[in-house]
Amino acid sequence: MDMRVARLRDFLAADPSNTELACDLADMLSAQAKYADARAVLESLPANAIDAPGVRFRLARADLVGGAYASAESRYRSLIADGHDNAALLHDLAFSQLCQRKAGEAMSTVDDAIARLGNTVALSVLKARIALMQEKYEDALLSLNAALAIDPDDVSALGVRALALFDSSEFEQAAAAARDCLQRDPDQHEALLVAGTLSLWQQDLDSAQVLFERALSRHPNSGRALSGYGQLLMLHNDLPRARQVLERAIVAMPDHIGTWHALAWLQLLQGERDQAEASYRKAYDLDRNFGDTHGGLALIAALRGDYDGAEQGIKRALRLDPNAVTAKYAQTLVMEARGDRAGSDALMQQLMQGGVGTPLPVREFAERLKATLGAGTH
Repeated sequence: MDMRVARLRDFLAADPSNTELACDLADMLSAQAKYADARAVLESLPANAIDAPGVRFRLARADLVGGAYASAESRYRSLIADGHDNAALLHDLAFSQLCQRKAGEAMSTVDDAIARLGNTVALSVLKARIALMQEKYEDALLSLNAALAIDPDDVSALGVRALALFDSSEFEQAAAAARDCLQRDPDQHEALLVAGTLSLWQQDLDSAQVLFERALSRHPNSGRALSGYGQLLMLHNDLPRARQVLERAIVAMPDHIGTWHALAWLQLLQGERDQAEASYRKAYDLDRNFGDTHGGLALIAALRGDYDGAEQGIKRALRLDPNAVTAKYAQTLVMEARGDRAGSDALMQQLMQGGVGTPLPVREFAERLKATLGAGTH
């Protein structure tokens, strides 16, 4: 055990109502990512001590880290109602709102804090995170520039900037920004996400695993880290674990189309057409203009023997995205069903060799599809 932690525990054992000691110990444990231990220290205080503002603030943060976002928001609002009003509290209130996908409310909270209390690096970075959720990438980069003007070495600003570049499809710049950030802080969340996802896309699975596991050790409820890690487990053919991780990712970010797609692929790999169709329908409800979603629905139609319906879906998908991988899979099935075995094999070979920009298990998927067809799919 860390000697500083042990010393603080001894002091607190001798003075169990001392909220300053409890808060210092909780902060130290949180800095070591021992969040459950930090919460246990705070909750072990007597009832009258737990009501201290510093303890309540840290319990709210424990809720935030633990994914209890509504509870965190309630605690922050209670502190504000009791007259505690500062930039750190308003920052965390906005963060709890952001985590509940309430981007508009979160932005209003941040703007109010900046207007009344002045701008800070943390508020500018949070404003950028909110803009990213709203897909306002230029606004996000402007807020990050403001943060870095205050502190050019702030690792949170540097990491979120890497993510903003990544989400803007500036992949080379994002990779360089993530590398620079991780050299300064190997645990920075957004930089780990960017580096892990790019490693996954490049089939560098060992690096991707290290990066995603590091991210999840510090941020266990990170939807994007869970999504990437679930896809990594699919590549390792660990489908049961991949399913558990992807389902956790869906809970964390239910409006992330790519995660619904990944879950649908996994369900197809396990022979669950109805569940896969339901996942594609969820993706379709989020955005009707995604080529891979239409391709996935076409794939389901082909697996059911509805080749006319599949062909219509393939056309829609390829109009929206000429590289839609699910549409091309569906195309191989339709071609084979129509008697063009050579054309089907040639297209499948292209998919298996090229991977068409997807980290998902191309060869495994192709073999499973053929096995499904061989068993009959009507």
